[in-house]
Amino acid sequence: MLQKIANRIFHLEVEGHGKDNPILLRLTQTQEFTKVDFGYTTTNKYIRGGWIKMAPDTYIEDTLTQKRYKLLNATGITISPNKHNFQSHKDWQYYSLYFEPMTQVDRRINLIEVEKGTRNDFNYYGIDLKMDEGIEIMQ
Repeated sequence: MLQKIANRIFHLEVEGHGKDNPILLRLTQTQEFTKVDFGYTTTNKYIRGGWIKMAPDTYIEDTLTQKRYKLLNATGITISPNKHNFQSHKDWQYYSLYFEPMTQVDRRINLIEVEKGTRNDFNYYGIDLKMDEGIEIMQ
C-alpha cells in the first residue's frame, strides 16, 4: 500500500536580497506543487508605487543538489513582459508562485527570478526547510 505524503506549510518571513523586495511569507509543499506566498508593500520611491512582475523562468534551486524546480503558475502577479501597476505608494499586493513539487526532505533552497540579478530582482537565498518545523495541513 502506498503511503500518503502529508501537505506541509512553512511560515518563513524571509526578506529578499534588496530592501524593497517582497517578503517571502510561507512555502507550502504538496504532491502536486510547491507554493510560495509573498507580500509586497509599495514605497514612495516610485511614482504611484511603481509596478511588479515576475520573470517566466523563475525557479527554486536546491543548494545541495543544484536541482531546479520550474515555475508552473502565478496568482496575484503578472508574468513578464506584463506588469502589475500600482495606483499609489500605499498599495500592497499578496501573490503566490507555484513550482514543481519537491520531495519532503530537509534542504536549503534559493528562489531565483534572475541569475546574478540586481537588488530589484526578486531573489531569495539560503532558505532552510526543516521538515520537523513545517506544519502538516489537511489534504
